[in-house]
Amino acid sequence: MKDDFFHSNLRAARERAGLSQGELGEKIGVARTTIGNLESGKTKLFSKHIPAIARALGLTEEELLCGIPQEALLRGDEQVWKERELALKEEYERRISVLQDRLDGEKRLSKALQDNLDSLNRTHQYLLDQLRKEQ
Repeated sequence: MKDDFFHSNLRAARERAGLSQGELGEKIGVARTTIGNLESGKTKLFSKHIPAIARALGLTEEELLCGIPQEALLRGDEQVWKERELALKEEYERRISVLQDRLDGEKRLSKALQDNLDSLNRTHQYLLDQLRKEQ
């Protein structure tokens, strides 16, 4: 199962419906690039366009998001639920990891900037002390 199955589900559903990205975009009132960004993962899962896309493709939101018919979800097929749960956990763990890496990078940058500021303050203080000594 792919890390982020919504994006591949969207592409597959659009292709099954015989629509181009531009045609789907026209049906829901967005640019082709919006559909492309949803399919590539640049626009994340929680898009305000999901209900309109599902309607345009003749799917329920659940079918679009999960990639399986709503009946299978309602039937309570335990294997399907376990697979979806695992896929969601993996996706969100990956996203958390990416955000943690970004946060760690920002912390390193903040520390470097603080070190530079401290160095500038020490230099400033040293120069002021030197000026006072000369007076």
